[in-house]
Amino acid sequence: MRTVLRDLVFGESARWHAGRLWLCDWGTGEVLRTTPTEGREVVLEVGSYPLCIDWLPDGRLLAVSGGEARVVRLEPDGSVVTYADLGLATGDRWNEIAVEPNGWRS
Repeated sequence: MRTVLRDLVFGESARWHAGRLWLCDWGTGEVLRTTPTEGREVVLEVGSYPLCIDWLPDGRLLAVSGGEARVVRLEPDGSVVTYADLGLATGDRWNEIAVEPNGWRS
């Protein structure tokens, strides 16, 4: 058996996407991706624990930044923008997101 990742503080929300394993490390505030041959890569750091991730139809990564009550989007140039302010929604607990194939548009 081969070890894919080491030194995770609190690994959660594993997803398989585009031929790689992606996951959130709540303890470090990082979104990671890895393959057995390429190793670990930090793709995104958020201001709080990244609860979960998903992708828009165009491939951009979304992540819930739990303590900030917002969804952030990783842009192709590496910048991070607020996609949704969850503090404006009812309730204050967020865990999972899911992107519909149309990108939440109706």
